[in-house]
Amino acid sequence: MTYQTIWRDEHIFTAPDAPEVAQTLTRCREGIAALAEAAKGLAAGDEATLAERLGALREQGDALHHAIDNLGTYAYNRLSRNGKESVSRELLSRVMQLGAELAMAEKPVELFWARADQALVDSLLARPALHTLAYRVSHQRLLSDQLLSLESEQLVEGLGVDGLQAWGNLYDTLVAKLQVQVGEETLGLAQAANLLSHPERARRYDAWHGIYQAWGSEQETVAAILNAINGWRIELARQRGSARQLDALELSCHQSHIERETLDTLMAQAFEHKDLGRRALRAMASVHGVSDFGPWDLYAPAPAEQSRHYGFDEAIELVAKAFDGFDPEMGAFARMMAEKGWIDADPTEGRRTGAYCTEYADPAEPRVFITFEGTMDNVITLAHELGHAWHSWLLRDQCRVLRNYPMTLAETASIFAETLVREALMAQAQSREERRAIAWMEADSAAAMLVDIPSRYDFESRLVAARHQGHVGAERLRELMQGAMECWYGDTLCRHNDLFWASKGHFSIAELGFYNYPYLFGYLFSLGVYAQRSRLGSDFAARYRALLVDTGGMSAEALVQKHLGADIGQPDFWRASLAQVAGQIERFESLL
Repeated sequence: MTYQTIWRDEHIFTAPDAPEVAQTLTRCREGIAALAEAAKGLAAGDEATLAERLGALREQGDALHHAIDNLGTYAYNRLSRNGKESVSRELLSRVMQLGAELAMAEKPVELFWARADQALVDSLLARPALHTLAYRVSHQRLLSDQLLSLESEQLVEGLGVDGLQAWGNLYDTLVAKLQVQVGEETLGLAQAANLLSHPERARRYDAWHGIYQAWGSEQETVAAILNAINGWRIELARQRGSARQLDALELSCHQSHIERETLDTLMAQAFEHKDLGRRALRAMASVHGVSDFGPWDLYAPAPAEQSRHYGFDEAIELVAKAFDGFDPEMGAFARMMAEKGWIDADPTEGRRTGAYCTEYADPAEPRVFITFEGTMDNVITLAHELGHAWHSWLLRDQCRVLRNYPMTLAETASIFAETLVREALMAQAQSREERRAIAWMEADSAAAMLVDIPSRYDFESRLVAARHQGHVGAERLRELMQGAMECWYGDTLCRHNDLFWASKGHFSIAELGFYNYPYLFGYLFSLGVYAQRSRLGSDFAARYRALLVDTGGMSAEALVQKHLGADIGQPDFWRASLAQVAGQIERFESLL
């Protein structure tokens, strides 16, 4: 059959300026005003009355969050297809303002849960209507000493729309408008980025240099964005830290629902085993027969794949069949995503770079964005995003707070899906060349996760430290990036991309800092989970589902302890996964 390649969202909204959009915006404004009024004087009254008020406020808040999330997802998705669509940009701006107003209205509730007596909190959370909030409240209370007064917290939310968030929006605008010169062609960033996995080295070289030049022309603007975002975070942390000063990584760990000890252990093991990633890169250079392996070669396809082009329908079936072998419902879900038009894959003018998975809140429907042009890299990215979508789909009947899982655990599902596809392809391989092509993908993942991702983490750590001392100019940012890449890549590349901080949008995400180590966490954690498959046999698919369903309701440490009986704060857990990576690299080297 022929699958859809453009989102079908007419049942959500017919257009960004449609009457139902205006009606939803009006309804949300009225609802926020009503919620703000209902939240006043929250601590007053007996416990039964208080519980009833909290339950009602939760219902009001959830309904408003769902409506605002739907508007935001719709507007953002439209802009992903065409970043120049002004009506969608205007809608997204209104939605962000509404989100800030809702956050301000809910601040009395947040502060109540953070500062109320523990005995009262325990008693309230024991009630059926509030019990599902238990983990989220206990997690929020860990930072109760970081909260400002109600008025100050509301001010932070209000100023963030045209402050912190505006800088992230500016980066997205740059992505939409930048044009890349590749040979005689002028392309958008998304199409140029896809050429980095082109089979012809000269084409990759031209695309990489075109992208490098395009971002070089905007490096001062991106430097301003990074300085503003990180400066905002540093100053806010300073204002909050009168009782206890937290650094950027401690705050990031709280957002990721992991302990700082766990992160430190993870990164220490990555550094200890970085040569696995370097070995993968050297082996890939050897296959290509080049001594000047450069950043334009990092996404090159395996030689056996160089003439292979995958149609979108073929890619969906390839991924779905791999999912079938593990869990038939997961395979059926992948096909359903394509049948319903929940995947947007067509290259479009003004299209943003990269790929992502998002979802509508009501009805609970995931969406995948990818610029699909037929490469094996596109196929694996498709599997990655469909893994995210399956995770969201399994949680569709959960309450709102339990559908909101941290990025560390989100990346587990996506990378697990990649592993399923690669293992299925390896099992079907008939020749040495086919096996080598699959092993190439494993080596590519090892290089990305054990060299590239840690270098991003290293750079961002250096950036935050430098920003504490003052403004960090573009030239200094290039030096910091160069130093981080030299530390992790070593001599595996003939040159390093000292403008990567500009071209990689992850550094300019306003809401989250350190949008990097969760990928490494998910990669190694997913290997640890996958290793249980042979031990658990037919029970494994159900156990895996149960693990994913729990991701919104417990810390990463508790989740792993419950489902795997392991301690991720200790090196042994990560070493076991890294031993699997070592086996993959050895297999790749033996096939050369």
